[in-house]
Amino acid sequence: MSRIAGLALILIVALGATPAAAATKTRKCNGAAALCNRTLDHVAFATTHNSMASTANGFVPPNQRRSMSDQLQHGIRGFQIDAFFGAPRDGRVYTDLSGPSGKATELPPAAVLTAQRLRRRLGAPPAGTTYEVYLCHVFCEIGAVRMVDEMRVVRRFLDTHPDEVLMIVIEDYVPPDQLLSVLRDAGLESELLPVDPAAPLPTLGQMIDAGTRLQISLENGAAPPTLPNAFNELVEETPFTFRRPRDLEHASSCSANRGTPNAPVFQFNHWVTPAEPVTASRVNSTVLKERVARCTRERGRVPTLVAVDFAEQGDLLGVVDALNR
Repeated sequence: MSRIAGLALILIVALGATPAAAATKTRKCNGAAALCNRTLDHVAFATTHNSMASTANGFVPPNQRRSMSDQLQHGIRGFQIDAFFGAPRDGRVYTDLSGPSGKATELPPAAVLTAQRLRRRLGAPPAGTTYEVYLCHVFCEIGAVRMVDEMRVVRRFLDTHPDEVLMIVIEDYVPPDQLLSVLRDAGLESELLPVDPAAPLPTLGQMIDAGTRLQISLENGAAPPTLPNAFNELVEETPFTFRRPRDLEHASSCSANRGTPNAPVFQFNHWVTPAEPVTASRVNSTVLKERVARCTRERGRVPTLVAVDFAEQGDLLGVVDALNR
């Protein structure tokens, strides 16, 4: 035995480990070994509301400061995004609002007026224009990113983080087949988790082993099994319209909203409309921790998707880590 090998063996023995044990790395799923054997619905995910609507991407008004790429690096593992048809026009994106559209009441009146004024100035694209799928918040005129670009960000993250699982809920205003086409173009179709409403959800470890580390559900449409309807099959939630911080402290903030009782995923909506960083800083710390505890008692279940505005404000990651412990 060489002198170097002998010293290495002495060090291993001194540390109380065998050479085989020293070479074995403990597997972690979403950053913790304990989560590998938990089913998807028994894991808490730090989640952003209107994830795409960031200051970094020029949205007015924003719900987040960081881009989705930076949110992933920050520790966000759940995303709530809105999908619309849009067409580039004079440096902006014109929204196709010919079908059902998003909820303009979630935007400040001034933002709605600005968006409507821009729409009139831009004018509708010529007949025959091909529309693309964009992530926007009601009006693409005041903020838009191409969905395929953001989904490629997700693809790159999964490629470089093989032990991470992500969840996305899409407020969809385009047909499900168009969303599947975008996901296919981004190289994500094979990563989509098939959901069987009659069967338990898999563990994070099983999702990672199967190469289906991305669970996506739709609020309006459905393309089962890989794009189930969130509120018909998979998700139940709290209310999401709160105008003042104290509304989040009211008993009614834990009441049932959309979704079917006993759906496996519990979406915990925690933000004040309109979104403001100062308000988020206030409600994303102690208010969030206390409301999570209260709603867990009242609903008899632990949140899965803990969704906030301006996720870097407050202690979202700390609250989610505590839930997972």
